[in-house]
Amino acid sequence: MANLISGRTPAALLASLGANLPNAIPTTMRASGPSATPGNDLYEAYLFGLVLEAARKQSYGVQIRTDRPRAPSAFHLRRSPGRLCNGLSKSGQRFTHGLLSTGGRPDLEVHTGVYVVGKSHVTHEADVLVLPATVAQRCRAVQVDPPSSSALLLIEAKYYTVPVTIGTGREFLGLRHDASSKNMAFVSTTAGSTASALLAGSSNLEADDGVLPNLPGEQSFLSLLIRMFKTYKLRK
Repeated sequence: MANLISGRTPAALLASLGANLPNAIPTTMRASGPSATPGNDLYEAYLFGLVLEAARKQSYGVQIRTDRPRAPSAFHLRRSPGRLCNGLSKSGQRFTHGLLSTGGRPDLEVHTGVYVVGKSHVTHEADVLVLPATVAQRCRAVQVDPPSSSALLLIEAKYYTVPVTIGTGREFLGLRHDASSKNMAFVSTTAGSTASALLAGSSNLEADDGVLPNLPGEQSFLSLLIRMFKTYKLRK
């Protein structure tokens, strides 16, 4: 999958992420070469960047942090599903996450590739997760996975070069039934999927396809994120 539809390459995903990282922090991700980051990981990172962009458009403070007080020297995301409470990679690097702040409301954290616990007590992977910072801090303190019910947003990301099938959409409906996040989103790279048609109209569920840099799907998904952060900021 070296290239995506409409010429949106891994380099474009990485460039979009870089534009949304505060203070131009360097990233350990690579779009090409022998140590190139897999496309699905780049796609999750790109969506992570869109979350930061939406928060910034609602005047949130945006920082990149780790599980330690010291500011990170590089942006480093998980390359495989893991536990939020495990902040250290096998190579010894600290995983980074986003910290979002707005006056009068609890801070939020943004993570990629972490497990959440559903109503059935089964764990599920959240490709991108937004949750209260207090919940994330508790998970790190007592070494547990966050309950899906605590999440403001859970994103399922599909990095495909063909339309997502209706079977994949049905699998996501099963996840939605068990994971009680306040908002859930099914986001894919390719347009015209039967999965998005199946999911359209479901309450508290956004289904956007063709979500790539400078495509209409990106603007549609970004609008959802902006509305979500506006609602959170204004909630008493």
